[in-house]
Amino acid sequence: MRTRSGGSLFGWRGALLVAAALLLGAGIGWALNGLILAGGADPAPMPSPSPAQSAQDGHLTFLVLSFGCGLTAASGTHAEGQPDGQFCEVRLRVDNHDPDFHTYESKIQLLAGVPSGSKPDFFAMAIRRQLDTVQIGGHDAIEVELWYDIPKTARPTGLHLSGDNDPVGFRGDGPSLHKPGGVLVRMGPEDRSPK
Repeated sequence: MRTRSGGSLFGWRGALLVAAALLLGAGIGWALNGLILAGGADPAPMPSPSPAQSAQDGHLTFLVLSFGCGLTAASGTHAEGQPDGQFCEVRLRVDNHDPDFHTYESKIQLLAGVPSGSKPDFFAMAIRRQLDTVQIGGHDAIEVELWYDIPKTARPTGLHLSGDNDPVGFRGDGPSLHKPGGVLVRMGPEDRSPK
């Protein structure tokens, strides 16, 4: 590009100035990146779930990723809410190892050892935008949350996890072993109450 006087808009001095600014910026960014990484510690890794925290029912395999109680609120993208007692939150990985589609239902996943409120709380599940049912494709997996509103003094002792009760498809590996009421995974929740 040329100016009205016929000279170039950026002469060799302008090009040199732009190159120096770019090199200076890159050097500052590199130095700050080293300081930021050195100053901050890596987050603690999540402990790997043990085999005792997994169960199979029907065609679905469940792995409990986290389980905590004592939460005083649930928040989502468009709403938040408080429990009547305390919220318990469970994160699950649900695997379908069969080649056919099978249905996961959140409403049949129950807390064990809780006299009332053992089903997921509809309001908290809506706040967290968790679906009631999900069709899981063949050889696919999903991660879901379950939210329960239980009395403040209640102490859950585990989860009753229920898979599908679908018949075996023409490509299936064998009969679906479904236990009515779900498979019990015994575990205590971590305390997530405000300190």
